[in-house]
Amino acid sequence: MKKCLYLLSCLLMLNACNDKQETSQSVETPMAQIELPEGFETMIFSFQKDTLSENCQTDSDAVCAIEKTVKCALNPAQSYCDKNAMPDFLFFDDAIFAEDNVEGRPTQQSFKLIKTKPIDKTTVEVYTEGECDSNWFGACRGNVIYVMDNSLGHWIVKEIYA
Repeated sequence: MKKCLYLLSCLLMLNACNDKQETSQSVETPMAQIELPEGFETMIFSFQKDTLSENCQTDSDAVCAIEKTVKCALNPAQSYCDKNAMPDFLFFDDAIFAEDNVEGRPTQQSFKLIKTKPIDKTTVEVYTEGECDSNWFGACRGNVIYVMDNSLGHWIVKEIYA
């Protein structure tokens, strides 16, 4: 009988040491969101190299980041062109275009906002339709996606895909 009690108490202690099966509720990570301006479906943002303004056309921080990126694609010498807030290729020396017989930097560019797609808690893709007067790596004509990042508390354009 002593052996049975000893065995039973050992089993109870082992059972108590087992990992408890807790019912865990999945905690969803909030996805980043960008507020697009009201009426964005009909807005077309157009820019020409010779008439660039530092001011943005909307109050949206994310749309302003895209707008400044487009302006810096036209003329990277603008004071608001920040190499830390835009893709590196915007700042390529224009001489490489002439050397490689590549169509150079555009002089005019426009885009229309289509939709946004959250990726994670700090990243959103912004889908646009773009027009420009150059091919320029394919990053300004047709369907162009701006990958936005808000990990520093303000929106920046991390990548551009066509």
